[in-house]
Amino acid sequence: MKRFAISLICPLIVGICFTSCLPEAEETELTSTVALLSFGINDLKTEHTITLDNGKDSTYTSVMKGNAVKFTIDHEGGLVYNTSPIAYGTDITRVTTSLSADGYVHYIHPTTKEKTGYNSEDTINFTQPVKFTITSYDEQFSRDYLIRINVYQSDPNATQWQQLEAATFPASLFTEQKAVIKDTQLYVFGKDSEGKAYTTATDLSDGTQWSTPAEWTGIGNFTERLSVILHQQDFYTLANGQLYRSANGIDWEPINTTTSLTALIGTTTEASPAVWGISDNQFVSTKDLIEWQANEQRLTQQLEGNISCISQPLRTNANIHRTIFISNAAITDTCAHVWSKLSSETKWTKVEPVGQNPYGCPNLQDLAVINYRNRLYAFGGMSLGNRKAPIEPFSTCYESRDNGVTWRIRERSFSLHESFIGRNEPFATAVDAQGYVWMIWGTSGEVWKGIWNKTN
Repeated sequence: MKRFAISLICPLIVGICFTSCLPEAEETELTSTVALLSFGINDLKTEHTITLDNGKDSTYTSVMKGNAVKFTIDHEGGLVYNTSPIAYGTDITRVTTSLSADGYVHYIHPTTKEKTGYNSEDTINFTQPVKFTITSYDEQFSRDYLIRINVYQSDPNATQWQQLEAATFPASLFTEQKAVIKDTQLYVFGKDSEGKAYTTATDLSDGTQWSTPAEWTGIGNFTERLSVILHQQDFYTLANGQLYRSANGIDWEPINTTTSLTALIGTTTEASPAVWGISDNQFVSTKDLIEWQANEQRLTQQLEGNISCISQPLRTNANIHRTIFISNAAITDTCAHVWSKLSSETKWTKVEPVGQNPYGCPNLQDLAVINYRNRLYAFGGMSLGNRKAPIEPFSTCYESRDNGVTWRIRERSFSLHESFIGRNEPFATAVDAQGYVWMIWGTSGEVWKGIWNKTN
């Protein structure tokens, strides 16, 4: 027994002696009593700028509830931040905060750079991250936190535009343009000052490399405004009162129709789509592009300039499709022509503005209308007619949320790039399946893509 006891004691003694010979361990872990437990901000003011229906900017201020902003505290990394940025335009130069901590709290004053004892009534500038320090009550330990308030640096509701700098679009060739998307290609059809028509195209995944403009064959010079539609994978156009078809947009062949057309409106989106046009100031339609049927409904006014046609199924009933077409009115008219028809109806309905209706679709030079995120947007050159508040070319978009009845300038909607304002040159526009709006300018040769990521 004695030998056994001694054998146990000796290793213990050796272990104690070995441990005592080690250098003193360095304190690497901060005490758990030094920490920022919570952080929040009080209410803040956000400044908004909107464009009124008369084209002027107006600014107003709203209050953002500070308790709605949640902050993450990363103790290991020493960071405090809000994962969801707060609204663009929010003033964070004079922020009052609320926090709790185990220890004394100091922060580095953003202006004086001095260590300042924290007071909940302090107004702090958070345009740059602010360093806060928590010191233990015995002043033996401390921990730093870098507190950041994330704010959207650009308006998330604004349309993001990108110019394709290396685009080889043939500048100064066209006096009129029309853009049509077919499969993965964006085609631009243009007419020069002599009445000759050309076609150029680019891949939608590129937009910089454009094919050499090819002059149309099968059609001589024509005086009508350029109109091209896509119907069941073929292009159709109207020239000199004759309807033509093309598979490639360059080589055209005449179609012997039963009706002489004066305007080509567009195609519908039903399972069995129809093409609509105007003949002798009367609506006509066809399924085969040969036999045209009149619906015994006449236009009250002559169509002018561009014609935009939008057709899509109703969101409430996919079996019913609504087709809307918008065209320029006479140069003296304030509002454009807007017509609408459901596939379940036999007649078109004219959307008539009442008097000098400020909410009618504006009659703009080279008026273009696109269907974007289930809303209609109208834009173009200078305003026509006796408009009380003249519109500068390409300064704004008019939005319709009620199928072309009411058109307004709205905050937080699709908008044009500021460099477009005041331009006086031919252009073409189209919307691709990825949600990009293409703007192609015929004098400068610029090609732009814009996308609006927010909807409301």
